[in-house]
Amino acid sequence: MAKLTIDLATSAEVLGTTPDSFLDWLKREHLHSLLYFNDMPQISIFTLARILDTTPRELVDFLEETEIENRLDLRDTLEAIAESERLGEQPVSWESVVGDLV
Repeated sequence: MAKLTIDLATSAEVLGTTPDSFLDWLKREHLHSLLYFNDMPQISIFTLARILDTTPRELVDFLEETEIENRLDLRDTLEAIAESERLGEQPVSWESVVGDLV
């Protein structure tokens, strides 16, 4: 299974900020973007790419070129992105899921 989320510390490092600052900003501006697995905040690579105004593929390519790659297994992630692109699919908007639940 492809890992399509990135931990908060790695996401903050990519953005050039601290995990606490990034978490505070997410809670204020994009609360719906936070995903929790085992009580640990995660962010989707699709959401992080949108915050960076880039594509998920470009984000993963960037991660592969940095030492961050050593902490992440990106092979399955790239395959999942390629399959999504092949099918012409866009990731389901988290807002649409949350909106249905509220």
